[in-house]
Amino acid sequence: MLSVASSGPACTECLVVDSCGVDTSELSKCLLQQQCSVHQCSFDQTSELLEHTDIDLIFLHTCFTDTNALSELHYLRQQYPNIPVIIFDHQLNVERIDELMLWRASDYISTARLSDDVLQRVLRYNLKVRQYNSEIERLNQQDPLTGMINRQQFYKELSERLKPLRKGEPSKHFALISIDLDGFRRFNNINGYSAGDIVVKEMSKRLSELAPGLISRQGNDEFIMLLETPADEGLTHKTTQLCIQLLHRLTDPYNYNDLEVILPCSIGAALAPQHSCEPDTLINQATQARVKAKETSSCSYIIFDNKNSLSNDSHVAIESDLISAIRRNEFELFYQPRIDILSGKIIGAEGLIRWRHPEKGLIFPDLFIPTAERTGLIVPIGYWVIQQAGEDIQRLQASGLEIKRLSINLSFRQFQDSYLCRTIQRLIEKYAIDTSVLEFELTESALFNNELHVRQGIEELHKLGINFSLDDFGTGYSSFSLLQKLPISSLKIDRSFVSGIYNNNPDDREIVKALIRLALSLNKEIIAEGVETVQQLSFLASHGCHQAQGYLYSKPVTFTEFKDLLEHGYQLTTESAVNL
Repeated sequence: MLSVASSGPACTECLVVDSCGVDTSELSKCLLQQQCSVHQCSFDQTSELLEHTDIDLIFLHTCFTDTNALSELHYLRQQYPNIPVIIFDHQLNVERIDELMLWRASDYISTARLSDDVLQRVLRYNLKVRQYNSEIERLNQQDPLTGMINRQQFYKELSERLKPLRKGEPSKHFALISIDLDGFRRFNNINGYSAGDIVVKEMSKRLSELAPGLISRQGNDEFIMLLETPADEGLTHKTTQLCIQLLHRLTDPYNYNDLEVILPCSIGAALAPQHSCEPDTLINQATQARVKAKETSSCSYIIFDNKNSLSNDSHVAIESDLISAIRRNEFELFYQPRIDILSGKIIGAEGLIRWRHPEKGLIFPDLFIPTAERTGLIVPIGYWVIQQAGEDIQRLQASGLEIKRLSINLSFRQFQDSYLCRTIQRLIEKYAIDTSVLEFELTESALFNNELHVRQGIEELHKLGINFSLDDFGTGYSSFSLLQKLPISSLKIDRSFVSGIYNNNPDDREIVKALIRLALSLNKEIIAEGVETVQQLSFLASHGCHQAQGYLYSKPVTFTEFKDLLEHGYQLTTESAVNL
């Protein structure tokens, strides 16, 4: 029998994953006959095994009727993108194969018709894919000019090395050192980019000789390195010594076209855990110190000092805290009831995120969402909100309570995530989310920030059964043309117009009436936000507004409090509101 693994000294490491509790010994036996090394585990054990074993190929068993298989496949492709995942099952029809391949399965095997030739073909093909993937990964991790690891890979490795500090296990301390050359841009402009490349390559060589640890080129002439010392050694002293050595070595002349060019350098350093244990914060602090050194004098170094920080903007602190908040699950969904105006019954709610900070208490979204949007952290936060809303829908239904809609906000930044629809579909399947209840609220800015891309995303999500509403309706100026094109089922009148109904502002009253008429003519539900007075409620009811939410009914409350409101049949009609 021809062995696939015979071409090299190392055998092929295969992981056979069973998600249904079936006997996988037959496949394992066949793989062993091909001189493969076989590991077997359940899906729940995969992460632990993959963390300690270098696996070449993953064989994932998927029951024909198992709806979790797609989410398991998606997880493996997300977490281990360079390892081919081969699906195997006793029966696989064309429709199932197409679905699995769409979810990025690398290959498939029907164990009912498994032969040596088929298995050898699968192994050869996927080992070659693995080889190509490894080469691509290596190239993606390298800076093409210097051969050093690039910025993305440095950040990844830095995060791993800082993990023990974040867990309170300070066995080692670190100094993050940022370096660049003074006057490099001018040198580049005068002599050309090829001359600049020669200098940068020589600079990288000198840095590697002085500190052969973790070093990366961040761009142009900017490098960053990590100094690692035992916790009981003087980190500040060792950092100072290294900075002095770097200054002397980097100011030696660079040779270019038989000329000697001297380019001074500036160096900044930040210490962990003294200054921070978060990668973003440390990089920011080291960069600040380097910029300060450049401003102070040529050819100098500065170790970061919080007292002399270049920026005390609150968003810098918020950004590092947000990363920790995601990891520690510090967020909470509050719910503001949505009321049917005619019956006074709660028929839905809007989920509103809150951050329960361990030191600062409850933080409202206007203080952290802008930072989340700017940094892209809104994407994982958004997925957490969807998951939590799905779990809460399940809990309500398990208690025998029903609501028509549970709405949550979807940021336009989330549409920039190419895995948005697939991830949401995985969450829907994993948590059995009732999509007829789930509703995503969009703003007009989301629609027009990247109109075509967002529209495609909305249409894909709508196919999953998800409803959409347009928030802050009336504050934009171009969305009317899209109302009939997009699957938007409801419109929300902005609170700024509602507040002006009886606030000596006849324009607001006319706008509200016009918005209600427009919604009714388009056969869409109309919801008024920010209803706080009986007069506002009466005006809205008299002009045909369907639903309302606001402090007249309830402020946003915790899930437990919202559940109590539903259980007690809380009602508020225009007549009973008079007695408030």
